[in-house]
Amino acid sequence: MKAAREAAYRFLSALAGNLPGFEEVIRALFAGDADGFAERMTAWPSDIRDYALKLAAIT
Repeated sequence: MKAAREAAYRFLSALAGNLPGFEEVIRALFAGDADGFAERMTAWPSDIRDYALKLAAIT
């Protein structure tokens, strides 16, 4: 679980660090808030959002 979150964090930091709500997305990721994590990325490009969700593997 920790490795998955770290991988998602590295991916998002590289590709989404300047997108709106980035900090909130990262907080939800490390809090294990799957719904909040997905919800906060709804305005982001779908390819970034979908891959981040796959990497994070939080449920």
